[in-house]
Amino acid sequence: MDVDEPPTSPESFSEEDYEKAPNVDEASINEAPIANEVVEDLTAEECIPSPGSIEALQDGITVIKARPYQKEMLEESLKKNIIVAIIWFLAPTVSLGEQQFHSIKSQIGSVESIFLSSADNVDRWTVKSLWDAVLENVKIVVSTYQVLLDALTHGFVEMEVLGMIVFDEVHNCVKKHPGSKIMRSFYHPRNAAGLDVPHILGLTASPVMRSDPDSVNEIEQTMHAICRTPKQHRADLLLQVKLPVLSEVTFRTLTFAEEFASNIPLIKRLGRVYANLRIGDDPYVQRLRRDNSERSQRALDKVYQNHKTWCSGELKTFHTTALKMWRELGVWAAEFYIMEVLAKYDKIAYGSDESFETSWDIAPAEKAYLAKALNQVDKTHTSNPLLRTEFDISDKVAQLIKVMLEQDTSKFRGIIFVQERAVVSVLAQLLSIHPQTRNIFKIGIMVGTSTNDYRGREMADFVNLDSQNDALIDFRSGKLNLLVATSVLEEGIDVPACNTVFCFQKPANLKSFIQRRGRARQRDSKLIIFHEFDDTKKTEWRQLEENMRRMYEDDLRVLQQLSITEEEEYHDGRFFQVESTGALLNLDNAVSHLYHFCATLPSKAYVDLRPDFICTEGDAKRIRARVILPLSVNESVRFASSKDSWTSEKNAIKDAAFEAYLALYRAGLVNENLLPLLRHGVDVTELTSTKIETRASLMEVNEQINPWYRSFQSGDNAQKHKIGITLSGADLDDVSIIGTLPVSIPALQPFTLYVDSKTQVTVSTTASTYIPKNEPLQSMSLQETWSLLNSAFGQRYTIRQEEFAMMFSIPESSLSSSAEKIRAQDYNFPSHAFACPLIYDISEPLIRYVYRDLLRSKPSFDDIQHPHPDYESAPDGPYLSLRRLPKRADFLNKVNWDGKPPSKKKYTYVLPIWSCVADGIPFRYVQFALFIPSIIYQVSTTLLAQDLSSTILAPLQLKDLSQLITAITSSQASSTNNYQRLEFYGDSILKLCTSIQLLAEYPLWHEGYLSSKKDRLVANSRLSRACTELGLDKYIITKRFTGAKWRPLYASTFLIPEPQKKRTLSSKVLADVIESLIGLSATQSGIPHALQTLQLFLPELPWLPFATRQTTLYNLVPSLPLPPTLLLLQTILCHTFAKPALLLEALTHASFAPLPGTPSQSLERLEFLGDSILDHLVVEEMYSHKPELNHFQMHILRTACVNADFLAFACLEFATTTTTTAIDPRTNQPVMKTTRTPLCKYIRHASPSLAANMSATMARHAVLREGIKRALEEGTHFPWAKLARLEVGKWCSDVVESVLGALWVDCGDMGVCKRFLEDMGVLGFVRRCLRGVKEKETGEMDGDEREGQGRKDFDLGLGLGVHCWHPKEELGVLVGNGKVRYTVFDTSQTPTTTSPPNTSTSTNPTTTNPTSTQPPPPPTTLPNHHHEEIQDTIKGPYACTISINDTPLITCSNGVSKMEIMTRTAEMGVRLLLAKTKEESERDRSSEAGNDVVMSG
Repeated sequence: MDVDEPPTSPESFSEEDYEKAPNVDEASINEAPIANEVVEDLTAEECIPSPGSIEALQDGITVIKARPYQKEMLEESLKKNIIVAIIWFLAPTVSLGEQQFHSIKSQIGSVESIFLSSADNVDRWTVKSLWDAVLENVKIVVSTYQVLLDALTHGFVEMEVLGMIVFDEVHNCVKKHPGSKIMRSFYHPRNAAGLDVPHILGLTASPVMRSDPDSVNEIEQTMHAICRTPKQHRADLLLQVKLPVLSEVTFRTLTFAEEFASNIPLIKRLGRVYANLRIGDDPYVQRLRRDNSERSQRALDKVYQNHKTWCSGELKTFHTTALKMWRELGVWAAEFYIMEVLAKYDKIAYGSDESFETSWDIAPAEKAYLAKALNQVDKTHTSNPLLRTEFDISDKVAQLIKVMLEQDTSKFRGIIFVQERAVVSVLAQLLSIHPQTRNIFKIGIMVGTSTNDYRGREMADFVNLDSQNDALIDFRSGKLNLLVATSVLEEGIDVPACNTVFCFQKPANLKSFIQRRGRARQRDSKLIIFHEFDDTKKTEWRQLEENMRRMYEDDLRVLQQLSITEEEEYHDGRFFQVESTGALLNLDNAVSHLYHFCATLPSKAYVDLRPDFICTEGDAKRIRARVILPLSVNESVRFASSKDSWTSEKNAIKDAAFEAYLALYRAGLVNENLLPLLRHGVDVTELTSTKIETRASLMEVNEQINPWYRSFQSGDNAQKHKIGITLSGADLDDVSIIGTLPVSIPALQPFTLYVDSKTQVTVSTTASTYIPKNEPLQSMSLQETWSLLNSAFGQRYTIRQEEFAMMFSIPESSLSSSAEKIRAQDYNFPSHAFACPLIYDISEPLIRYVYRDLLRSKPSFDDIQHPHPDYESAPDGPYLSLRRLPKRADFLNKVNWDGKPPSKKKYTYVLPIWSCVADGIPFRYVQFALFIPSIIYQVSTTLLAQDLSSTILAPLQLKDLSQLITAITSSQASSTNNYQRLEFYGDSILKLCTSIQLLAEYPLWHEGYLSSKKDRLVANSRLSRACTELGLDKYIITKRFTGAKWRPLYASTFLIPEPQKKRTLSSKVLADVIESLIGLSATQSGIPHALQTLQLFLPELPWLPFATRQTTLYNLVPSLPLPPTLLLLQTILCHTFAKPALLLEALTHASFAPLPGTPSQSLERLEFLGDSILDHLVVEEMYSHKPELNHFQMHILRTACVNADFLAFACLEFATTTTTTAIDPRTNQPVMKTTRTPLCKYIRHASPSLAANMSATMARHAVLREGIKRALEEGTHFPWAKLARLEVGKWCSDVVESVLGALWVDCGDMGVCKRFLEDMGVLGFVRRCLRGVKEKETGEMDGDEREGQGRKDFDLGLGLGVHCWHPKEELGVLVGNGKVRYTVFDTSQTPTTTSPPNTSTSTNPTTTNPTSTQPPPPPTTLPNHHHEEIQDTIKGPYACTISINDTPLITCSNGVSKMEIMTRTAEMGVRLLLAKTKEESERDRSSEAGNDVVMSG
């Protein structure tokens, strides 16, 4: 099997195969490729999963999954207070507390959490009301140990209000540590008294902080807990925790004699200044003398004894640190340090460094005294260390540089641990400029931050904390590869695994040693400890570590024996065989089967879908295993346990896998071949024994039947029925006709005939009635019908005088008596032109004219549009003003204005009266005769629909035949009255009904199975098959009515059997008719009628009433209380859940790790339902709007309103608000703060990557929010590019759909779902778009329409209040047959390969090419138009160039994603093309205006 291909059989499917298996796309962010569009991707980006315990599984997204031993520890911690001995977490320092707070905030964003430290000046919160105000509405508090201890001590916080206390790095909580005091002073007394106490969870990776491992007992007693390390999954634990190689480096220190002989002038000068300080001159001493109180006298006596003042203390620390710097790092470091501190103090003394000025709460006199003393340090003879080319360094630093250079610097990532904060800065500075290291290592610093604005800072500590703000972020991202840090980096802080850790100074204790060792977690990593050459204790660290490890992990000694046992233990030979196929499941193949099943589950970002096996040890060292399948699997089969106990984990896991897969088979989730119902990686060919049907796009089907055959052959031909036909409009209001038919027919829906671009006639009919055989109407109809047809069409073809299929009669009139031809000069012309007969010229008898007026004299030649050839020489006398009888016989389709202005000449045709003949029949009846083909076509379609409704569709009892005609009429047959609107609506109804039916019919199916089954039911292939199997194909109207080809229908034609013919139709047309009939049923009688229609078309599924299905789904939901954290969310949803578990499910991401025994299901099933509900409600809003939208308008509006980016923005806007209180550290006064928590922050998940994505999304939302809101509320165009710039993951829109699904299952009321979409603003935006819809009347354009003619037919969304057409699609239409190419660059990448751009004409949406060596051209500047260029602070690496037919059109840059930059570039490209089109149109009109001036001149 090729390694790049997924396994097609589960026999050898393993965890490694799982990682190779392709992902099932949950949603493509790219639009479907436009036919004339090519995307050229020059970013050269690849997604290469990296191995390890943290798997990059989907699209480069890091998926972090709890390891089995971690889940085991979680389960243990739920039983009793416990210290988990193998996890690095947070430590009780400000830095670690901040990290913990941000981590909790990102993971649990739906509740209020705060971080309290000394920086908040909590020591000044001296009244309980302040604490109460701060803690109101707060659910999580993160603080240092001392903060909580002080709050408990002073009664500001009571122990009884705490539900749980988590002790980070709990090994510190011994003796007089604040954590120990919290337990001993507050927890234990309450516990002994039987009062409620909070849960205690202690987290540590090293339960001892001193050398004595027995101190673990003290921690257990203090924390009222037991210390546990996992005894199960030992092999797994050892694989995850990689021990580094320990090595020692020795260095030589100066002897006393060498130190004494050394001459470092700057240090000596500093020492002399300190030694020469006179205690009596100190401002503090002088102030005490002046005070002369008893208290000040005691303080003065103390100062005289110990010589300790602030000034002397600062100088002593400065001198001591300088000596330390010299001994540890060398002369260069000491002089650099002294020079830097002196320069810093110069700034302080003159008030130019506010950072230190505000940090020292010291009297000005003491600052001045210290400045005077420091000025005595002579710096004039010491050169600037930063400008030196030689470095006098210590042997210790030399050895450090030597060891650093011995490492593999290409993959280097390391930490240097030192003790003093000042040494951190100086050593980092030294290494960053030293010639041997400056070009190899990128260095940052990390020290503690436990200071605030009101606490002093020593002068000797010149560390600039601002310089380390981004150090940790840059170290994590790889911008830095070396950190110099104090012990603050030992514990808890999230630091990437390093391959080298240097202990520049010996660890202070065993805890420090173990913590530092834990930072070296990469494979083949090193822990390097520096020792003095004569240090005799350098090996004790290894012995102490071994003692502690033996205490916790006695099991490791028998790991080898367990491996042997696993190989020797034979399983019981258990198996299961499917009787119908012989497929076999046994203990040997069960694990691979289970991995294969999980690999076919729908892939989700941030989710690892592999099964989890957890082993537990019972009596007699026997092991049982439990397997947990991913959260998308139904809870009833998600868990399984081994049937027996085993001596080895391996067989216990096999047993559990066997039981799990057997349960999947019995639940119907795998088939008779023991394969998943849905397999990806190969053709999807199986789902509940039904294959996805593949049909050619063109199918041979029955020709459309002619209903007149059945009309004449279904009964007595002599029996006739009559209908009344009335015309209104165009001076035909008094024309009434009787039509005769061989069958009865209901009244036709009034229809419009379009005489010309301005004139319309409405035709109405009555229901047919029986004509008695002796009634003279039948005999009269034949003659009158022939006369009518002959007058209108006799000049074109012969009209036979025999019975017609449909005949016409004019009541109280005899056409035969008025059909005589009369010379025009003998005819008495009536005043009304419609009463006059047709006119023809004797010389051209086949050309008929319509009478307009009698002219008493010959008009001027210049007043006639079409003068007769001999007109100018013709004599004067009476003339007839005429117009040609139109040849047009198709009046069912609108006549579009040709754009030509009306002629200014008064007459169309003028003929002398003496050469004309009046043709008898009045023009009003001739006009009716011209309408006969159109009327008969309408009657024919009604007969067709009547036949269909009484046969195939009889069970549906469809009464409105006009709507049925619409439902079976394709766009090929009619551009206006076709099924497209009904099909669009029916498609939404079909998906809604299918989703609800499947969700209830298959309660154990995950979303992947449901989607696959739905796809099969609604696929064109299945619907087209339903159409042909029922015989609907022969009723589909696909031929457009053309009056020019129409010929009279004679009764004799239909007395013989109808010929059986075939035609070729697209399978989509057949499927569209099914959907339009579903839509018709829903519009006439609602969803119940639509379900009856679906039962007729798709009988393989029982289509039960929605109420029945909702009850089934509701009863499946467990009864759980609503968590208090969701009460506020439920309030803004305006719905109280009867089954709160539904809301929990709707908010549960597939990455979530529920507590054991807690009912849970991820949101995918509800999202599957909510997707169809959302689509239906949006379509319902559009479909019911008056005036009606055409299907294209509905399509582009729905595309915008159900777009994932738009829904995500609505989700970010839909938020709860909480008011909290903060204390201003300057004024110590409470400050009210309102916090918005958007719906998406309530998602329950366990993915740090998702949390990071959420945080980044919120940050982008804050920047882009106002611009997007303005566009949606006031703009003329939908903000496609701005929304794409948000870069919101699908998780955000998914939760909107899942909440919709939850609301419906809980109450079964679409009105509740609609209100939710109203509150989110979705339907409000739909209505804003609909407010601009107006009906376009056919006729001459007004001025505004002519102005818009520059767009021609490009802007098909012009009728909407907001232009919602996606710019990529619009650009493709604007270009027409041209080829659009999108070339995407990554401007942040350094080109590595030269390759010409791909010039293929492929229509694939992405064509990957090597990185271009040519940078993109600068962005094109466009004229002002309806779009705004994106103006924000978000920066992105992508640029895009659009070329039309290989000619560059425009380039845009600063894109945050490929889709966003392509969308924005297309948006600007549309603007550019429209501007050019408008400019050309204006130029053409100017040219035409100039021509008009010349002509009129």
